[in-house]
Amino acid sequence: MLSKPYAGWTEFQLEGCGAYALSYLDDIAFEWVEQAIHGLETMLPFCVKGFLEPNRMLCTVSYWNCHIVVEDDERAPLENANNEYSHTSMLKFCKSLYNDVSACAEDWAEFVDYQDSESIDVKTARLNEMLEKLKELILKREEWFGDNRCFL
Repeated sequence: MLSKPYAGWTEFQLEGCGAYALSYLDDIAFEWVEQAIHGLETMLPFCVKGFLEPNRMLCTVSYWNCHIVVEDDERAPLENANNEYSHTSMLKFCKSLYNDVSACAEDWAEFVDYQDSESIDVKTARLNEMLEKLKELILKREEWFGDNRCFL
């Protein structure tokens, strides 16, 4: 879903959709993991975003599908937006996010580095804590996405 970050860029792609090169203008790992945690805690759809420079990509993660919208960063009317859909469930999205970010957490901690912020070691530790919470929620919510689909 997310490629290993390199030189301030990562590639995002869901099953059945195009690939999108996302820049360092968003701290992808931290922002996306935070959104995924909130989505699994509340069992509500959530949205992640990234800049394509010059356009913006929004991905709404719902229970059973994801909707990707690429819109003009210059605030052009929405009829110019590109839309794609992927049959990727919230749980599958969160598992992929967990796997891709945890596989190279230190690289993700360095993805956005403005030199005046916390050290890479501190950011990596904070990201690993967030990933552990996401992992716990994935395990907790797996039954909700099984054959006995029940949302309370």
